[in-house]
Amino acid sequence: MDLIHLLGDIDENFYQLGLKDKEHGKLVHHDVKMMLRTPWKPVNLVIEEVGKAIIKNSLLKNADNFRHLKSYAEGLGTPLEECAYTMLIPELVSSMSKWAPGFSKGNLGCSSFMWRNDQGEVTHGRILDFPLQGSYDRFERAVSYDLKGMPKMLGFGSIGIPYPSITLMTEDGITLALHQKFTNNLNVQGMSIFEYIFKMVQSCRDKKSVIEFINNHQTITTWCLYMTFADGDVLACDLTGATPFINELVIPDSGILYFCNHLEDKSINQRQFLPLGFDQYNLMREEIASRKIIRLMDKKKSQPSDLEVLQMMSSPLDQKIKADTFSDFKLDNITLSSLSVMTMNPTAKKALYLGGPAPKVFSDNVIEIKNAFERSEQNPVKIKKGSAFDSEYHEGLHLMMEAQKGFDAHNSVQIYHNLQMAIDHLENYPEKKIAEFYFLVAQYLYESHTQTLANLLNEFKKCEGNLPPYLNDHCLMFIGRLERILKMSPSLEEDKIETIKLREIYQKELKIPRPIYHMASKGMIIPRIDILDIILVLSAI
Repeated sequence: MDLIHLLGDIDENFYQLGLKDKEHGKLVHHDVKMMLRTPWKPVNLVIEEVGKAIIKNSLLKNADNFRHLKSYAEGLGTPLEECAYTMLIPELVSSMSKWAPGFSKGNLGCSSFMWRNDQGEVTHGRILDFPLQGSYDRFERAVSYDLKGMPKMLGFGSIGIPYPSITLMTEDGITLALHQKFTNNLNVQGMSIFEYIFKMVQSCRDKKSVIEFINNHQTITTWCLYMTFADGDVLACDLTGATPFINELVIPDSGILYFCNHLEDKSINQRQFLPLGFDQYNLMREEIASRKIIRLMDKKKSQPSDLEVLQMMSSPLDQKIKADTFSDFKLDNITLSSLSVMTMNPTAKKALYLGGPAPKVFSDNVIEIKNAFERSEQNPVKIKKGSAFDSEYHEGLHLMMEAQKGFDAHNSVQIYHNLQMAIDHLENYPEKKIAEFYFLVAQYLYESHTQTLANLLNEFKKCEGNLPPYLNDHCLMFIGRLERILKMSPSLEEDKIETIKLREIYQKELKIPRPIYHMASKGMIIPRIDILDIILVLSAI
């Protein structure tokens, strides 16, 4: 990871950063735009028009809301409107349920761990999950911001993103991690989340001023800021357009706080805005994080160091297959979409992060930045401490994410190749069952020969009962679909589908005439390996 230093005037530095990013920044921007790509051109057109309308009606109406981005776009050699649209895409992903419920493919899970380390210092561990493997992680960087009118900051991001608004810490002892949340909120009067955070950090030096800022500024859609302060105070703030929700907490003297992608405002039923399996996705990661924290604390009998928590965060819990059963499997908080893993300790002016390609499973590639706010003394150093987790597991997760890219690009060769390789690498891990299941899903989408479909039906029957409950419901649906396509007597008892909404969708599918059933159903299936889901277009009806 590169460490870049910015010093002096904000706009001049953003312009120079744009010049530096000119060669590779557009590669990251391309991958960001792919987040909104669908198989249907009319839908893509609607998405683009919504984005342009938001830019026209909100971002470009107030010069203060895009002035710094304008400088960066000039250096990058990209029109401001195009650069603004790219920065806006995460906002659209967060609010897509307003007009395309159940479809959004950016619903991923970040994690934050907060604790007092073995020196009593407040530390914030952060995992960034996002579907940009191969670009964001390839061009990941740390940026030291020593800009006029702002506190000194250390921000973590990627080429193509000038703001420190994703993950940062400041010389005032503040840390911040931006988590994506999902509702149907779309507020065209709000600020871009990146400019919002940049402006907040510019004007706020403590918890009181942060709360005042949040109560007086609006966002476009729903996000959450997880922030720590040097005295141990914590803010967990849902930014929901014009109506923020602020949860004030305190880091305990012992133990570790964990946060993922649940809304802090428990009065809102978040399930109504999410893909059907996303709630289970969050609950599984939360349970495993809790187990890992308990195991670490039982082992230590005292508060852990920054490095020990970094290793715990990024080392999957031991869940190797036992007797070929899936009953105890839970998705880990480190996932195939984990782009960045780091700890931030502003009191010690220190940060640790994992180098190398995503997914960021623990390895001996641990980088330390000391004296984070002293430009002349900053020096990223690789430290070799701790045992690397199984490289086979890392490679298996990497290949599954490559297969997801194949699903997004409708490239069957890419899907088949990467899933077959993933199955080999995950031989001793339960994720092998996940890879095998999505390989069968790919065959349903890309094969049509009767004998192949008959073999596929037998393979789905072997999968039944060996998957997490939500995916097992999907497995049952595929069994029912194939029996109908093959003109076989139905064996599926619909009551076995535990997810009521999926049961309703299956009943709707049965109204499709059998001669066109296979073709029609294929067009309504959107596999999402990254969140253990299969988005069904009928879920939006």
